[in-house]
Amino acid sequence: MIKPIVVILQEYVPQYRVPFFRRLIELGAENGIDIQIAAGTANRNQHQRQDSVPAEFTIPISQTEVRIANTRLVFRRVAPVISTANLVIMEQARRNIDAYWLLLSPWQRRKICLWGHGRDFVTSPSWIKRQAMSRLTRAADWFFAYTEGSRDSVVSSGYPLAQTTVVQNSIDTADLQNDMSRISPAQVGDFRREKQLSHLTAIFVGGLDESKRLPFLFEACRHAFRMNENFRLLVVGSGPLRESVERLTETEPWLRYLGPLFGTEKALAIAAADLICMPGRVGLVAVDSFATGRPIVTTPWPWHGPEFEYLEDGKTCVVSAGGEQSYAKALMRLLTDKQELRTMQEACRSAREKYTIEEMAARFFEGIQRALTYGSGEMSRSSFDAHLVGLGRTTGRRSRLGPRVHSQEAARTASSIAVVQPDRLARPQWALSI
Repeated sequence: MIKPIVVILQEYVPQYRVPFFRRLIELGAENGIDIQIAAGTANRNQHQRQDSVPAEFTIPISQTEVRIANTRLVFRRVAPVISTANLVIMEQARRNIDAYWLLLSPWQRRKICLWGHGRDFVTSPSWIKRQAMSRLTRAADWFFAYTEGSRDSVVSSGYPLAQTTVVQNSIDTADLQNDMSRISPAQVGDFRREKQLSHLTAIFVGGLDESKRLPFLFEACRHAFRMNENFRLLVVGSGPLRESVERLTETEPWLRYLGPLFGTEKALAIAAADLICMPGRVGLVAVDSFATGRPIVTTPWPWHGPEFEYLEDGKTCVVSAGGEQSYAKALMRLLTDKQELRTMQEACRSAREKYTIEEMAARFFEGIQRALTYGSGEMSRSSFDAHLVGLGRTTGRRSRLGPRVHSQEAARTASSIAVVQPDRLARPQWALSI
């Protein structure tokens, strides 16, 4: 049996992705699929987040970054790492120049898939940029959507529903939960005394960059401090705005900057706070809030990440409309209403089982299985493809030289494919007849 090769291309591997990739590689090994992760190195801004880590499974690729008319472009030398691949999965990103070659070339014979948000969540792009994203997405053989909303975005633009997988983007929070459970009330008390904290303490955890609306947060915290001088804010993280945050600690009595924290230190800081402040971009911090039982106070910011849809206003988060004063009032109301605070904390804990790295890896791997078996067998280089064609497992994927089939027909084809659950069978279903 020929072992299919799947290559996932990444700009760099951040720390939070390592457990996911390890689990995905394990699932591939257990089911006869060779899953490889090829990545470059973090650029200057990414490096400032201090979340780039070397991983033993990473295949290094050479990449160069340039800016043209304030647009970031990334040139990667991917040909050597995908030369034997049956399936390539890459980020849904206009900046990656290799995406245009891989997705739009009429001579491309391997399957090329995208993994991403489904639409722009950070800025409002120009018409040209929107068209570029739409063209790349429509050319993909499969789409791995971060969330259900991400999937709905590409489907509403004409992408076939049958060629999508919702991976339910998450991070590994098992260690964080374990660390939280091992922290004693005495440790929390000692930490609060050391940092001069009170029963009105909130925490910010994330990258210190413009997307987090830090000036808005800090102005709101000034209002909160005027409302009650016992209010304190812990800030955990690093990024391009780190120096400005450090300077602010010299003049603001309510602010405690702790730098980037990991493991038990991060868990202790969160345990000392009652809720998470995030007026700007809410992304995977939503999963952290579930893991730690700390509701998020946020705003109806238009540039939230797709994971924002995991939250429920009034149950696991508070969405405060208006300006800094309104945010401060919402923040202080929740901090002082201990009954409501406890109810929301418990609701967060109840949601944690749904959003796990194990579930994400299982969903992603199922999508890989479906993508490998789905289509007309146009993948390169292997008798594996020829055998699938011989079995009549055709239609559903458009030829790169022809139109895409109707989505309903694709859905009927997809529904006839037996997909193996990773925890039920050691070999994938399509391997049984090869």
